[in-house]
Amino acid sequence: MAEAVNLREQAVPTVERVPLRLAVSVEALAWLTVGLLALVLRVAQLDVIPFSNAEAHEALAAWHVAWPDAPGGAPLSSSPLMFALNTLVMASFGSAGAAPRIMTALAGVALVLLPLLWRREMGRTGALVAGVLLTISPTALVSARTMSPTVWAVLLAVTGLWFARRFVRSRRAHDALLASVLIVSVALLADPTGMILLAVLLVGWVVAVLLSGDDVPEVQPMPRLRAALAEWPWWSALIASVIAVVLVGTLFFMHPRGLTQIGELLARGVDGLFRRPQGYPISFPLLSVLLYEPPLWLFGAIGAYFALNGDRLWGRFLTGWLFGALVAGVLYQGGEPQHGLWLVIPLAGLAGDVVTRLLRPVEDAYWVVPAWAVPLMGIGTVALLGIVAINLLQIARSLMLSNALTTVQVEPRPVVIGIMTLPLLLIFFFLGGSLWGSRAAWRGVGLGALLFLGVYSLSNAWGAAVTRADDARELWRVNPVSRDTALLRQTVIEASLRATGAPDRLTLTALLPDDGALAWLLRDYADLEYVPALERGINAPVVIAPVGMELTEAGARYVGQDFTVTHTWSLSDLRLVDLPMWIFYRETQARPMVGERVVVWVREDLYGLPPGQSEPASTGEESAP
Repeated sequence: MAEAVNLREQAVPTVERVPLRLAVSVEALAWLTVGLLALVLRVAQLDVIPFSNAEAHEALAAWHVAWPDAPGGAPLSSSPLMFALNTLVMASFGSAGAAPRIMTALAGVALVLLPLLWRREMGRTGALVAGVLLTISPTALVSARTMSPTVWAVLLAVTGLWFARRFVRSRRAHDALLASVLIVSVALLADPTGMILLAVLLVGWVVAVLLSGDDVPEVQPMPRLRAALAEWPWWSALIASVIAVVLVGTLFFMHPRGLTQIGELLARGVDGLFRRPQGYPISFPLLSVLLYEPPLWLFGAIGAYFALNGDRLWGRFLTGWLFGALVAGVLYQGGEPQHGLWLVIPLAGLAGDVVTRLLRPVEDAYWVVPAWAVPLMGIGTVALLGIVAINLLQIARSLMLSNALTTVQVEPRPVVIGIMTLPLLLIFFFLGGSLWGSRAAWRGVGLGALLFLGVYSLSNAWGAAVTRADDARELWRVNPVSRDTALLRQTVIEASLRATGAPDRLTLTALLPDDGALAWLLRDYADLEYVPALERGINAPVVIAPVGMELTEAGARYVGQDFTVTHTWSLSDLRLVDLPMWIFYRETQARPMVGERVVVWVREDLYGLPPGQSEPASTGEESAP
């Protein structure tokens, strides 16, 4: 019996324990790196840049709901979705630092990851390249860091298209419901130009269908579309969209007045069809993308050529989208640099296809191309382009310092080196072609140009977003808010500490708009009173008024310090000889001018002066600091 038991035990097979291993693909690691880089670029130093008047308007709209005792009137937001998210953030975490900007910055990261949804159409490499290009895109970066509602509109629109595509393939009702909610949100919740974006996408689809015939592998797009529309759950989609709009617009019924913001959104969108904001150049979105996105234009244009001569519906859709965005960028009067995202997204998709072609192994029946040939050509191209750029910058600086075209003085050495380097680029290309064939030469030069222009694009992006954020010569910024406003806030805090022992309990009187950048800086002062005019006998501890506003009839003596609020600069101030330096570094001989200035008047007893020592306050220029 014991032997039978032993035999039975021996017959039981033993299971070998295999240690668990976490397998992560190279593609997943690449996307993780792209996402982390996008997050760092969009969040780093997010709180050190002063809020623009437009940002302050949106932030104050949410702040008045999260903090009902805030001074001033509650402005209407033109983006109910951003308003709802900002309200939830500030109600939970307060308004310190970059709290109102953080949700849009995270949406900017999601925008970078959008190509992941379209890997099937774009290919793995094409989607990853598009994500990298969006990460370093100045338009995408600055839009995400400046509370741009266009970021939300593009994110929702492209995601809605993805769900619509899933419904066409799977006929699952929840995909159609999600697509409907997202598309309606683009038009009514995200951005005043949401309808323009949807029209651009419709143009892209129409162009793709018109250019597509029997050569397209996709099975007859129009019949498939008709079949999908016939099976679309229209009533369920309408009910779901209405519920979503009401919930977001009313902040889950906690703010019923929020529905009026949908009207504000539509009114601003219609107003932009006929009126261009003061100081904005014509075709502003197109102009800004031309200046900030040279790698996207170069490779996107080549990608459009391949798409029009190819047989893929997706590439033709992106080309049609690009065409519609060009028309909208030129004709829409209220266009701003942030609307350049209409162009940047299709350009990134088209450029991804071109770079995918450049990264493929060279297959040539007549040439043996080693693996290191294309990278070597790329490195050489970067080096030669760097030499050209360095000398071009020296020439540009000399031109900028010249008084007129007739007295231009340029050092001959950079001119000679630059002229000699240009033929070297051509010689280098033909040398590579003679060794490994024209395909290897073209791919090496293309990758080198992409790398060089990518570094330039990233430098442009960080400069526009952070380094030159208050420089009026930066095309993105029209009358930017000065960093000196932080000193104004610090002055008020110090006055409050002297008067009350707390940094935010001071009584202030301000002759300012209650929804601008200064109103946001002073949001913590519950005893702040906004007045249309300074009354006779005013006796408030601190008075803030525009420069030139006299306090001669005040009920006390004041000491004032003036602060610059905005700077101004116009493209008309740009001389022809300044153009190269302005393109590279936004430097010109004509310096930005001081725009708006205000004076912070502090009552002399609070300032610490003996009574009667200071003169009666009149204007900022005559006051003592």
